[in-house]
Amino acid sequence: MAQFLLPATLLAAAAIGLLAAIDARYAVAACAALIAVPAAVFKPKLIVYLLIVAIYAGTFQINEVTAQRLAAPLAGIAILSYFVHNRSFALGLDRLTVGIAAAYTLLAVASASWTVSLSGSIYALSSLSISLAFAGVFALLVRQPADLKWMIWLMAIASGLLGLWWADSFRHGTFRGANIAGDPNFYSALQVIALPMIVALAAWSAPLPRLLLYGIAAVTAVSIPASLSRGGMVALLVVLLLLAASPARGLFRTTRRKLAVYAGVVVIIVALVAYAGGDLGDRFAALASDPSGGAGRADLALAATHGFTEHPVVGLGFGGFVPSSFALLRDTPGVFLLAHLRYQDYPGQEVHNTYLESLVELGVPGLLLFLALLGAAARSLVRSARRARAAGDRFIEGVATASLIGLAAFSVSSFTISTETSRALWLLIGLSLALSAMTAPPSVAQDRRPTPIVVHTNNEGKDLGS
Repeated sequence: MAQFLLPATLLAAAAIGLLAAIDARYAVAACAALIAVPAAVFKPKLIVYLLIVAIYAGTFQINEVTAQRLAAPLAGIAILSYFVHNRSFALGLDRLTVGIAAAYTLLAVASASWTVSLSGSIYALSSLSISLAFAGVFALLVRQPADLKWMIWLMAIASGLLGLWWADSFRHGTFRGANIAGDPNFYSALQVIALPMIVALAAWSAPLPRLLLYGIAAVTAVSIPASLSRGGMVALLVVLLLLAASPARGLFRTTRRKLAVYAGVVVIIVALVAYAGGDLGDRFAALASDPSGGAGRADLALAATHGFTEHPVVGLGFGGFVPSSFALLRDTPGVFLLAHLRYQDYPGQEVHNTYLESLVELGVPGLLLFLALLGAAARSLVRSARRARAAGDRFIEGVATASLIGLAAFSVSSFTISTETSRALWLLIGLSLALSAMTAPPSVAQDRRPTPIVVHTNNEGKDLGS
């Protein structure tokens, strides 16, 4: 084996050099693959952290392929590696959540047979498959409290860095729609997931890391209104209210610390209103004067409703709305078409409402399954929090509660964006499965031990029955 190492290294170096001559981005991708693929095979748990980075680096692209799509094959390799190493399908995952996710996926796949746009459905199904792979990695490979701590630390660092970027962009007046950090609405939806998890991690950290994490949480919270995302600001309010209503034991450790944190929240809100209250107010006031209802969202809702009336049973097909959106907008009465001319060079527009998009694309069955999936994940998180509390594991209880709060806030954000295949949503679903497995009581089969057979003998060493 050793004699092949040097030639293989030289060959790889030559290949990377050739790729660099063609496009430096290809060389970077090849170097990353040389590191990531062996990691996915031999250390699949490392892919958990790589996927977190990919979720936050959603705008990074190589030849118009996003970081999340580049990471998808690694997620698949990591899942296969898990089963090869463990050779067991006794996963301990919440069966209801898995079953509903499977039913939703099967319906989406089946819709390709009646879709109004096969290319649109193929693209949407590929996006769903990536999300499922991401969820699978989090569900299977996050198995210890240490895994959760490292994962949330990575989320905290990424949230803090992006938060500083968005806050600085707001200060310099950068147009939110042209920010290189990505879509402000999806950014805010991701941050409302991260915020309660950072708070939960801070509660169970040493004093100095705790102060750092609370500082990052403050930056994360401030960056959401800095993105000027109306849906994000409403979701942030949901997070703050649910954190306030939650017991202090898991998320803050003590009531005194919870009160101190919320005293800081009040100070931040007062400072934020004093500095940026006018800009934030203008964002909501613009709704009253926008004939298209919030950057065209009301128009798109009307078009989606019109599309559902034309296909009321099984919908347009998964991914079918975007290619049909312009035609539906033209045919829908009461639509302000001028607001949509800026998208004429795009393939189409999303509904910007996850629930309405599920209804128009997959009909009533699709909407019900999607709502059931959210409900099953929430139920699983509640059960995990209760089991952890009963076992005295306050950290796991805090993370499960924080994930539940993040899921609730993300569900609110989903009224203004389309998130069926969002990696952030499937991160939460995968995490709900992981926490369910971590807190599940041992099965009867696992607890059963062989009963020893005791044979009594007499003094002569013979059986009593002989």
